Amino acid sequence: MTSERTGGTRERIVMLLRRHGRLSAPQLAELLQLSSVGLRRHLAMLERDGLVSSVVEKPRRGRPTAVFRLTDAGLETFPRHYDEVAREALAFLKGQDAATLAQFLAWRNERLAASYAGRVEGATLAERTDALAEVLNEQGFMAEVEPADGGLRLCQHNCTVEHLATELPDLCASEAELFERLLGTRVEREATIVDGAVRCETRIDLGPRGKRAPSRTTTPSPNRKAARSPA
Repeated sequence: MTSERTGGTRERIVMLLRRHGRLSAPQLAELLQLSSVGLRRHLAMLERDGLVSSVVEKPRRGRPTAVFRLTDAGLETFPRHYDEVAREALAFLKGQDAATLAQFLAWRNERLAASYAGRVEGATLAERTDALAEVLNEQGFMAEVEPADGGLRLCQHNCTVEHLATELPDLCASEAELFERLLGTRVEREATIVDGAVRCETRIDLGPRGKRAPSRTTTPSPNRKAARSPA
């Protein structure tokens, strides 16, 4: 019961800071009917978890006072509908003009390629694939590279755009094209999470079939439903 009350108190602190924007410790203690010592213990835990931060403000009269507010991480504990808005926007683009969606995805790949190009490097394709997996890990894809017959397999255990890609498989096709551009070779998408697999798998051939892909950017086909590229 103690832990439940503790969790409840911290949730109430977060809720009050969301409602009021910023509050001092005495203000919070009064609203929650807690002692100053008890409240500061909860605030210390919230600061440790990165949900709350404080800044000292000097009023016109009186002593400087520490004022508490939610951090970005604290704000993210409240409901957000980013996926829904993004899905609606992309679906609208495709519904209005499929070519416009294709142009957007090509533009997005240009930006991602420019951002990753300096990091996805290596003398060999295997080195570049490992570097790509490292970059993807930083983005939350839980990526790893496995050996495959005659090549490599890039595996992604998490899809950060799963809800979007379920309705817009163009995103999967666009990602595969980005991989081709960064690695400089053809790739083949063997499985995807949105199609029911437990992970996304991309086959990368190391032999003669894995010839270097053209450096120019190709515009994704609006009607392309699978991220499967000829090796």
